[in-house]
Amino acid sequence: MKENGFDLEFYVVEIRKTAAAHQLGLGLSEAKKQVDSTIQHMRLNLGDDKSYQARQWCTLLDALKAYNRNTVDPRWAKVINHANFRIKSRLHTAIYYRKRLSGNR
Repeated sequence: MKENGFDLEFYVVEIRKTAAAHQLGLGLSEAKKQVDSTIQHMRLNLGDDKSYQARQWCTLLDALKAYNRNTVDPRWAKVINHANFRIKSRLHTAIYYRKRLSGNR
């Protein structure tokens, strides 16, 4: 999953590690903070190209779908669902700014 030197798999693994840590006893608020930190780190590494950001956020969402089935532990699902919520927010922001920037030209 490397594109332009960007390793998306690293972020998938970090989110999964956080979900596993929550299953093992890490508090939900701490797990959410770690997920937010991971997503913020990814956003900073993506650069300023909104089209590229949108593609990467979609790819990350698709990668996390495999880890959120109806048979998973509810604690795991809470963390993955929180990550999905935050990623969708970033995706919609990137799409909005991409449209706004392309409309001003």
